[in-house]
Amino acid sequence: MATGALKLELLDVRGNSIQDHVFLELVSQNKSKHYRNTVFVQREVEIKGIECNQPTIYQVCVWPSNYRPAQFFVTIREGQTTTREPVRMPVDAAAVTGIKAPTYAALDPELQRVLQASDIDTEPGKKGQELYDALDPIRKAGLLNIFTKASNTILHDGASCFRHIGGLIRLRGDRFFAATRAAFREEVQNARDIFSEVSNALHHPPDGYTRARSFKTNDRYGNLQVSFFRRGETGDDYLVDMDIDEASGIGHGFEVLRNFVTTHETSPYDIREILIAHQSLDPGYSFQFGEQAAITIPATA
Repeated sequence: MATGALKLELLDVRGNSIQDHVFLELVSQNKSKHYRNTVFVQREVEIKGIECNQPTIYQVCVWPSNYRPAQFFVTIREGQTTTREPVRMPVDAAAVTGIKAPTYAALDPELQRVLQASDIDTEPGKKGQELYDALDPIRKAGLLNIFTKASNTILHDGASCFRHIGGLIRLRGDRFFAATRAAFREEVQNARDIFSEVSNALHHPPDGYTRARSFKTNDRYGNLQVSFFRRGETGDDYLVDMDIDEASGIGHGFEVLRNFVTTHETSPYDIREILIAHQSLDPGYSFQFGEQAAITIPATA
């Protein structure tokens, strides 16, 4: 019986080994040959003894414990070891138990400035380090994501989007509301090479404010959206709602098994993966995982 082999390199979005328990499944295109096994992978894994009396196309599914599963096709040839480009695997947000984030002292001074000026609804009276340390992992990850994207989105006045905001008044895992001024909206609406105007129908104004246009960066994945709200018909009292749109980046920007994409809502952890993989923007925090459980394969996979 003629056989070949397959060698895979499994990496996270930063290019590090995933070091994880992985379920591997290979199915020939005509469904006549089927291999499956669970192994502990440290960067590379090699599967030997794959039947191929002639060059045979196999569908490969790689299903780690802590990362989203990948699916792709390879051709196995007699007497050869097939290799391919490394498989970059975004995290499974549901497997994350916490994050290792920078300390307050290590934060960019611009982020420290905004935190010191903040008074958010869920942590009244807390500012600066006290506020930052009080944030749960989801909100802290969301804040670091948006800061990273907004501080690297430079407007025509030479300032970043983040430089134009004041204190936060509301912070969630996927967005924040912050004080700002009319000049920020003017800079955004004039930066047509960076932003496009979009509907703001899903962005609800806080009490006392009305909608004042919404814009989104022209990225393929991981768009920064800024939605403005104004108090009154005159004056300089504005709020901005900032968030990052996942824009199908997990489902289309990686080799993720399609049926698995729909099983989780978008998380700030997904946004981190998109920013690193597609924009080379690293929010600076790492993931923590719990004890690895048995890998469960949903019936829809």
